[in-house]
Amino acid sequence: MDKESYHHDLKNKWKMFIHHGWASEGSVNSVTLRSWQKCLKHCDPRRWKMPIKASGQTLQTILSRNGEFIRVSRRVVEDHFTLVSGDEVALVVLDPHGWTLEVQSAGELATQLQHLGVGVGMSWAEEEIGTNVYSLCRDTHLYTRLEGAEHFSESLHAFSMSAAAVIDYCGNVHGYIVCIVKASADTHYLHLSHACGVEVANFIYIENEQKNTNKVLCQHNAVIECMDDGFICWDAQTVITMINPQAQLLLNVKQESLIGKNIRNEFVFPPALNEAISQRTKLPQKQIVIEYRGEFIELMVTLRPLSDGSFLLFLHPLDKIRKIAQQQISTNANFTFDSLHVISKGMKQVLSVARRAIKTASPILINGEEGVGKLSMAMAIHNESEQRDGPFISVDCQMLSPENMLHELLGSDAGPVPSKFELAQNGTLYLDKVEYLSSEIQSVLLKVLKTGLVMRSDSHRLIPVRFRLITCTGSSLRDYVQQGAFSRQLYYEISMSEIEIPPLRKRRDDLEYMINEILEKYRNRTGKTLTIATEAKSALLEYLWPGNISEFKNRMEKIFMGCGKLVLELEDIPLDIRQNNNCAADDVSHLISLAEVEMQAIEHVCRVCDWNLSKAADVLKIGRTTLWRKLKNYNLYPGPFNDE
Repeated sequence: MDKESYHHDLKNKWKMFIHHGWASEGSVNSVTLRSWQKCLKHCDPRRWKMPIKASGQTLQTILSRNGEFIRVSRRVVEDHFTLVSGDEVALVVLDPHGWTLEVQSAGELATQLQHLGVGVGMSWAEEEIGTNVYSLCRDTHLYTRLEGAEHFSESLHAFSMSAAAVIDYCGNVHGYIVCIVKASADTHYLHLSHACGVEVANFIYIENEQKNTNKVLCQHNAVIECMDDGFICWDAQTVITMINPQAQLLLNVKQESLIGKNIRNEFVFPPALNEAISQRTKLPQKQIVIEYRGEFIELMVTLRPLSDGSFLLFLHPLDKIRKIAQQQISTNANFTFDSLHVISKGMKQVLSVARRAIKTASPILINGEEGVGKLSMAMAIHNESEQRDGPFISVDCQMLSPENMLHELLGSDAGPVPSKFELAQNGTLYLDKVEYLSSEIQSVLLKVLKTGLVMRSDSHRLIPVRFRLITCTGSSLRDYVQQGAFSRQLYYEISMSEIEIPPLRKRRDDLEYMINEILEKYRNRTGKTLTIATEAKSALLEYLWPGNISEFKNRMEKIFMGCGKLVLELEDIPLDIRQNNNCAADDVSHLISLAEVEMQAIEHVCRVCDWNLSKAADVLKIGRTTLWRKLKNYNLYPGPFNDE
């Protein structure tokens, strides 16, 4: 069938559908037929309705949103348009929603399209202009073409059209390219839409790759400029190819005097570094002295051989490493046994035990409720021991997240970050709330105590360490050992010398001394002499102080601040202290609900078990499903969970 007969036959099928609302099976493409059926409800096929056209701020928003796509597609469309007869072909660029972004047309065809309203801002919605290539291509994202009477609107029968989606390599649709020719013209022009679509997609891919490459390059240069370490790179022929600004400062050299020179002629390396270079082996964190032009420079270096035969030598500035370590190195240990000012018989016995413990090298375990002064006792022990001139490193084990605990305590060769054991060298390492240590860290700590050697988290180097270990807990470690949540061997190791600090409610003599001491401090600070009435003092002495020394200092300061008189009367004391209603039993610091007890127990066991639900469930003597439900109820989601 020739082209004219084909279009005549197609026109008859379209007329039959318009008159009767149906077409014989197989006579019309099923996709086109479905579109015709939808258009019957919205369009008059014999009467052209001017399409919706965006303008003003709406048009500016559409153009701005598609700015990059317009820029790339315009270049491609213009190139293709110049290669064909301008009065026979029109190329139209649409955004993903069918708004016209760009039109390339000329001659009589341009006039016809303008008469139909085809221009920048026009909407190709099927409900407005009937069946068209954009609406069909949008549904399939495949190359689509319509000729003559395949269009629902009779006004479009004079044209043949094709459309191709512009899809990038990630599957994102950036828009569509539509090609329009006269129905009588050669249809091979219709393939221009597909060619343009592919080319635009390729340009978008290339530009995105260029942007990503430039982004990576900028980040690479920023890292090189901002990193604390210096580095020198040389190729397989030992020719220096790169040196960063930090290396220039460390070596006191200019880049241009080294680039292109032979590394062997410029530097004299020590045997350990020469051996690593000749054997092409990694050399991590090695402290060496190199010679450069008669000067000896002390550095810590890391050597990395690369796959292309080149080498990268990192230069770690020792002064910065030492400065960072010094900033982390210690807490000011400002307590001694004399500054603790103990009066009660119980606390004098505690100090006697502490003094005996100092004479040994064994670890010390301090037990006591929150706020009784465990940290002060540890500082006093440090200042009275042989380690007094070394650092006092304090670590709150509860504040360490399970996933970062190993790195926090053992440090890393990357950086480098020294371990807490190294930072405590010749000093004291104080581990607060030791019961929160994970099982993995418990094993590491036991090995360190037994061998005196530590390995950083990402290294196999054995580093000798020497320190005194003081641990503390507000719980019964024996119970944790019985439950399997704390290593029995580690407990035996750290509890060789055990100190039990009694709560403040059992140290009435100390409490009375502390009241007098805080009055004296208030007098020295304000110049006012404040006395306490007998009834008020009795109330303070009878109160159980569940928060111990911490609560005492906090609340007494508030009481003094709120008292505008020189005599502190009973009515100036808070009601709960006067009534002593914080607790009914002498040995209970405060009351909490059963649910709170359960939540705290579950959270603690899960932390100790590294959030291994199966192991935690065994320790808690409950099913794993029950544990999961309780974690969900209490909103405990530190994750990720594991069952290994």
